[in-house]
Amino acid sequence: MNIDYNQLNHTVLGSGPMGYLISSLLSKKLDEVSLWIPDAKVVEDLQRSRTVKILKNQSRIPDNVNIVSDLAEYERNSWVFHIAVPSRFLEETVRNLIDLLTPDQDYIFSIFTKGLLSHKSRRLTGVYSFSDFVSKLLLDKKIKNSAVCVVNGPSLLQEMLEEQNTFLNVGCKDTKTAEFIADIYKNSYIQTSTTTEIESMEMAGVLKNPIAIACGIVSALPNCGSNLQGELIQTGFQEMLQFARAMHLSTESFYGRSGLSDLITTAVSRKSRNRNYGRKMVGQLMVGPENLSILEKIEVWVRPEEFIEREVSKWSDTVEGAFALGNILELANEKNIQLPLYQVLFDVLSRKSPPQAIESLLTGAKSDFSIEKMVGVKKKGMDYAAGNDFKNVLENRILKQVQSSPGFMTRIKKQSTSIVATIEKRVQRLSRKKSQDEVTHFSKELHRWVNFQNSNRESEIVKLRELIDFYVNEIADHYKPSVRESLIKVIAPFRFFSGGLKYGSVSPHLGGEIDQIKKLSKKYNILYAPTHRSHLDSVELAYGLNKLQLPIPRYAAGSNLMTTPFWEWMLKSLGAYSVDRERTRNSLYLECLTIYSTVLLESGIPSLVYPEGTRSRTGGIVSIKTGILKTAVDAFRNTGSEIIVVPVALSYETVPEDAQFCGENEKLGMQDFLSRRSNVYMDFCEPIPISEHMGNDDPTITIGYEIQKGWANYHRILPNQLLCKILMENEMAIHLSTLNDLIEEFISHNPGNYLTEDPELIVRQGLKSIRKRKIVQIENDFVQAIRPDLITYYGTMVPANDTSGF
Repeated sequence: MNIDYNQLNHTVLGSGPMGYLISSLLSKKLDEVSLWIPDAKVVEDLQRSRTVKILKNQSRIPDNVNIVSDLAEYERNSWVFHIAVPSRFLEETVRNLIDLLTPDQDYIFSIFTKGLLSHKSRRLTGVYSFSDFVSKLLLDKKIKNSAVCVVNGPSLLQEMLEEQNTFLNVGCKDTKTAEFIADIYKNSYIQTSTTTEIESMEMAGVLKNPIAIACGIVSALPNCGSNLQGELIQTGFQEMLQFARAMHLSTESFYGRSGLSDLITTAVSRKSRNRNYGRKMVGQLMVGPENLSILEKIEVWVRPEEFIEREVSKWSDTVEGAFALGNILELANEKNIQLPLYQVLFDVLSRKSPPQAIESLLTGAKSDFSIEKMVGVKKKGMDYAAGNDFKNVLENRILKQVQSSPGFMTRIKKQSTSIVATIEKRVQRLSRKKSQDEVTHFSKELHRWVNFQNSNRESEIVKLRELIDFYVNEIADHYKPSVRESLIKVIAPFRFFSGGLKYGSVSPHLGGEIDQIKKLSKKYNILYAPTHRSHLDSVELAYGLNKLQLPIPRYAAGSNLMTTPFWEWMLKSLGAYSVDRERTRNSLYLECLTIYSTVLLESGIPSLVYPEGTRSRTGGIVSIKTGILKTAVDAFRNTGSEIIVVPVALSYETVPEDAQFCGENEKLGMQDFLSRRSNVYMDFCEPIPISEHMGNDDPTITIGYEIQKGWANYHRILPNQLLCKILMENEMAIHLSTLNDLIEEFISHNPGNYLTEDPELIVRQGLKSIRKRKIVQIENDFVQAIRPDLITYYGTMVPANDTSGF
C-alpha cells in the first residue's frame, strides 16, 4: 500500500447531525469538502438555503462544502470517505459506493458509525464489524491502495457543536494513515490519539451505547439514583470485557479513550442521545400502557429486534445503541457468551419486561412491578374539590407540624410581640384609608395574636388553633366550577370584539406537547409552571386550559385583590387562594400557606405556580425561586403519588403593562387590558415528573433547571420581538433594505422556536406590530426607535437559550 495523501479529496457520507458537523470541521482545514446526502430534494433545499438544524441549533453549511446526492461523483479521483451514515444504512451505502470505485485510485474509509453487521451480511461475508466489512469489499474489488479507519471516543455531538473539549481515537492497522486522519480532525478543542487495535476499539464503541440506554432508563425510575447508575456502569463494563475476551480481542482499548472514557461520558451525560432515549421511553410508558395491535404483539415475541428498531426509528435522534443491541446478543449467542444486562435491556426495549427489571437484576431483589406501579396515580374525582373542604385536615396537619418541630412553638411565641405590633400599625393605616372590611378582618387577627401572646402552657395550644383556623379560612379557596364556566362565557365576547373578531382573540394560540400532557393529566396530578409576563397570564391560562379540557388548577392570588367581600368570593370561587405578601416574617402564616398548597397536591388537586415569583419587568426570563417548588417535592415524598410539572411558555406580541415595566407611572383599567392585548401564544413544554429528580440532594434545583430550559426552548419568538432584538444590536436604527439579511443572519446563528423564519413575513408582521404600538418610526427608509426602552423590553423576550440566570 502506497497512498498518496496529498492527492486525496475529502467527502462526508451522511445526512445526519454528525455528517453536517464533520463536513463543517473539515471545511476549516481543507479547500473543498464534499457532503453526500441520498435525498436529492434535501440536497436541492440545502444548496439554496445553506442552513441546517442540528439538535435545535441553526447552523450554516460553509461555502466550501459541496453538497451532492449522486454517488457517481466519486467514480473519479482518490478520496477519503468519512462515513457518518446511520448504522442501518451503512451496508447498502458502502456496497453501492465501492461498486463505483476504480482499482487504480487511492481510498481511505474513516468510519464514525457504530454498529455491527446484520445476520445476513455476517453469514455472507464471515465478518461482523463494519471495518472488516469495508476491508473485505475493497479486497473483493481488488483495490490495493486503500485503508480503513474507525473513529470514536468521548465526543458528544452537542458538546462538539459548542466547541467544548472533545477526544477522538483513530484506529487503523496502518500507523501512517491513522496519524494522517487524526491530524485532520485535530483542532483547538479536539484532541486525537491513534491505535492499531482497530477491532478492539471499534467493538468497545459499539458495546457502550446500550449501557447508556439502560442508564437513562434507571435514571427515570423512582429510588434509582447515582449509586445504582454507578453499579450499572460497572456491571455493563464487566460484560463488555467478557465479550472482548470471548471474541479474542485485546482489552487494552476497553480501558482507554474508546472504552471506559466513552462509556462513562455516554452513560451519565444529559447530552447523550442514547441515555436520553432510555429516559424518554420510560416517560412515554408513564403516560399509560401501550395499546399494541395484534400484529405488534406477535412481532414482540417473534421478531423483537424489528419491534425495537421500528420504535427507535420514531425517535428524532439517531440511537445507535438500540439498533446494535439485537446484533450484539445474536453474536453473543453464536459464541456462547452470557450477557445478562444486555439481555434484560433487550427485553425492556421489546416490552417483554418492565423498566424495573434492570433494577432487579442489579439489586437481586425480585420485582413484580409494572409500569402502572412505578409511581402512584392521582386520587380520582378531586379535580373539582375546594380548598375549604380540607379545613379540618389542614388545621390538624399544621398543628401537628408545629408541635413536632423542635423549637417551632418557642419561635412563634417569640415572634408574637413583633407580629402584634405589625398588625396594630396595619389596622391604623387601614383606618386612615377607611377600609372598614379590612380593619374588621385584621382586628380579628390582632385579637387572636394577643390572646396567644398572653396564653400560658395550658391554654396556648387552644389559642394557637384559633390562629391556625383564622389563617386557613383566610387562605382557602372556595372553588365552584359553575362560577368559572359562567365567567369564561361572559368575558369571551368582550375579548373577541376587542381583538378585532380574529382567531386567537378569545383563547391564546396553543402549541407544544398538548397530546402528551392530556394523557398524563388523566393519570397523574399536574403542577402548571408558566412564565409570568402580565396580569393577563392567569386569564390566558384559564381560556387555554378550558379549550383543551385540561384540569383547572388552584393558584395563588394576592390578598390585595380580595379587599371586598365580592372580590374575595369571586376570586376564591374561581380557584384562587389568598396570599398576603406583607406577612413574609410571620412563620406561622407561612407554615399554613405551605401546608395548604402541599395538601392540595397530595389530594390530587392540580395547582399553578409562577416559579419566577413576580412578573418579569425586563421581558426576559427571571431567575427561578426554587422554594416555590418545595411543596410539590414534599407532596410526592408524603404520598408517593407522581406529580407532573408542566412548564408553560406564554409569549405575548403586546404586553399591556409594557410601559409600566419601562418606568412610566401608567394606570391600566380593564379596557386597557382588552384593547392592548394582541396575539398570545401558550406552549406546553416537555413535562417533568417529580420522581425523576428525587435522587438529587435538592430536587427543586434540578426541576427548576428543567423548567427554565423548557421555557427557553418553547417560547415563541414573534416577529416584533425579533425586529426589536435586531434594533437593539444595531444602535436602534436599521435601513429597510438590510432587514432581510440581518434577520436571516440572526436566525442562522440563534436557534429558537420562531413563529416563522420567512424574513419577508417577519418584516411585514413585525413592523405592523411595533408601529401600532408607536415604538418606531420609518423615515427615509430607516426604521428608527421612538421608544428605546420598549424596544429593549421586547427584544429581551428573545431567549438566550441558556440557564445562566438560574
